Amino acid sequence: MVATLWDHGLVVVVFVAVFPLMGLWGYRRFLKRAAVEGEPALIREYRQTIFFWHSGLVLATIAVWLGQGRQLSALFTTNNGLFDFRLAYGMAAGMALGIMARPILALVSSKAAAGQAKMIQPLAPFLPKSPRALVWGLGVSLAAGVAEEIAYRGFLMAYLTSMAPTWGAVAASALLFGAAHLYQGLVGVMATAALGAVFAVMYLSTGSLLLPMLLHTLIDVSSMVTAYLVLKPERISTS
Repeated sequence: MVATLWDHGLVVVVFVAVFPLMGLWGYRRFLKRAAVEGEPALIREYRQTIFFWHSGLVLATIAVWLGQGRQLSALFTTNNGLFDFRLAYGMAAGMALGIMARPILALVSSKAAAGQAKMIQPLAPFLPKSPRALVWGLGVSLAAGVAEEIAYRGFLMAYLTSMAPTWGAVAASALLFGAAHLYQGLVGVMATAALGAVFAVMYLSTGSLLLPMLLHTLIDVSSMVTAYLVLKPERISTS
């Protein structure tokens, strides 16, 4: 890939400015609405996240990519091998087991549920507490797993590796991915940056976005389901 002015513009506007800063501003506005309206504000925020933020991210990324005469398939695959692909699948399998254990522990152990509720409390306004909110939350999880991997791994890794060594590209893409979650605070930024690095390594190792997409979606689905199990009113009232 040879980076163009359109690529530079997309990175500066979307990855550096819009998602970190507008995301933080939008989240603060949501908190004010949620304090007054409750769940209706959350449902609207979920819908906006799916149909505006994530859809817009995918459309902008694909438009710039195709506008430079590139093959669409090249946005989902790479020949830039990093590790043996078996290592990536081993990492994914281990992470998947831990991820799936979270909601199971929340379901069977009151002590584990209380610990998880305390851990996610800072983001509680944005997490589902009813079946209806959970359904929309799962939609957000799927949209994020697809859209963010296309943008932050498919496009951004191709862009960065055209100008920097592979490890530098992994680090830079991870930092930008973490910055997109600025609304989660410093701990959230650091955690998502670390996940972004793992997803990038998996992408470069397997040559495909499929594994990062699946793992990203699984992590978000697990988070939503776990939040629902530990934050729903009947669970809180009996704890």
